[in-house]
Amino acid sequence: MFRRVAQPSLKFLVPWTPISRAGIHKAAKLQSVSQQTVSSVSEAEAGHFSKQKPFDHVPWKEPLSTTGTVRFFGRTTDNKPHTLNFKKGEEFQSNIGKGEELEVKITDLRTYEPPASLSFEGVEWVHHPTILTEETLLSPNKAESDAFVRSQYFDECAALVKEKSGAAKAIAYNYRHRRIETDTNLFDPLNFSNKPLSTMHMDNDAKTAEVNLRRVLGDEEAERWLSKHWGIINVWRPVGVTVRQWPLALVDSTTFSRGDGATTPIYTKNNYKSHFTGLTFNPEYKFYYVSNLTTDEALLFVDFDSQPKGNLIGMAHGAFEDHNGPHDAPLRRSIEVRCLVLYD
Repeated sequence: MFRRVAQPSLKFLVPWTPISRAGIHKAAKLQSVSQQTVSSVSEAEAGHFSKQKPFDHVPWKEPLSTTGTVRFFGRTTDNKPHTLNFKKGEEFQSNIGKGEELEVKITDLRTYEPPASLSFEGVEWVHHPTILTEETLLSPNKAESDAFVRSQYFDECAALVKEKSGAAKAIAYNYRHRRIETDTNLFDPLNFSNKPLSTMHMDNDAKTAEVNLRRVLGDEEAERWLSKHWGIINVWRPVGVTVRQWPLALVDSTTFSRGDGATTPIYTKNNYKSHFTGLTFNPEYKFYYVSNLTTDEALLFVDFDSQPKGNLIGMAHGAFEDHNGPHDAPLRRSIEVRCLVLYD
């Protein structure tokens, strides 16, 4: 079944599944999958279910979901490659035009059985209290705050990623602190570096991932690893408050197309990498998120994998406008850390 969604001057056919507001409120109360009482089978019966492919779900119950608006990169204003200058005030800023907006179903991984895993689906949410506080991150002493993140919090994230990925070594090397203000325009490309990026994208491709590998390990050590199994895993978590506004959506990698026109490089200036990758819409895409992610939880997902299983080179993601989220929700604040992982 499809529902036609009309945007200003844009019309698309997208998959549509109705969902009740009561169901969303129920999801908002869930803090872990173990708290659910909606299963109609015993744990012993559930134990007999075996996944055949990523995001397989037990057939006797339906995971909860929401509806939301996701965005994709549109054309440029000058028909040249997409380019974005992160340094405000310079003569050239961006040629990125208005993107495409679509209303889609987004399934809640908090209610998924069996739970999604980092090794199979490429995404996993975990209960993992942190040493990082909002007070530390928002300290007036920016140098002190940055030093804390790059030392103690980086160590925490690297240890978590190493444990969950099974890698021989994990090294945290980069982070983004994203914060919405009351007057933030999330659709302004100039806000992409430090505000929730509301357009579906991938952080790294093979070229930029190799640059990061060399940056972290040095050229000589990186050369040894280029023929081995390595990758990048992101750790994303709320800061200060539970995320009920502009949560993070991820695209099911099994539905992700890499054919002609599926992606486009977004070239950047005054940034730590040359480009990231924007997505164009495909009606086959399936979307997932974790409802009401708390500050004691984290979302881990594959950013890049040099020897991927199936189509899991990396998880496309982006913030989305949750149509069932509370209108008076606190402004979203989050931090994302990228970790280099070395497997063998």
